[in-house]
Amino acid sequence: MPIIALLFSTLAFWVVYWFIRMGGIDHVHNMVTRRKEEARRLAARERERSASLRAIDDPRDAAIILMVLMARVAGDPTREQIAAIEQQVRAAFGFDAELIERMTQARFIASRADGFEQAAGLFSDLFNKSLTVSEKLELMSMLEAVASIDGRSEPAGGSSTARPDRCESGFPKDSEGASLTH
Repeated sequence: MPIIALLFSTLAFWVVYWFIRMGGIDHVHNMVTRRKEEARRLAARERERSASLRAIDDPRDAAIILMVLMARVAGDPTREQIAAIEQQVRAAFGFDAELIERMTQARFIASRADGFEQAAGLFSDLFNKSLTVSEKLELMSMLEAVASIDGRSEPAGGSSTARPDRCESGFPKDSEGASLTH
């Protein structure tokens, strides 16, 4: 028993000696600093990734981005989906001269988004502040129309997590907070 106590006390002495005299404090400090730096880098990458989504202040641009993201649920959007988005944008927003620029911007920003749910969550405040209830319902019908093309995104009865009426964004809602889509 005394031998075991002697071994543990010797081990404890050398651990304390290493910690104080041989740079153990610096080693622990560097390890903690490295972990904090990695956490800061991850947070900065996440902010950088969603910065283009947060920069959108026009609900029309946000709607175009959501339509592109809805078309991307099951992979790359098809020609039919892109054509349907362009047709809806022309009809609803009246973009004829600016259509190419707006679609290019929307496709670029949609490529930076993690998915439909993230973008809808970021845009929900913009939609709730800028759109009326009827405009929100029109947006929902536009998203469902894009999702129904090719049947890939299952807008009405499937189990897709990107269904516009099941996203975490909270739109559309009436003044009492009840969802208008159910």
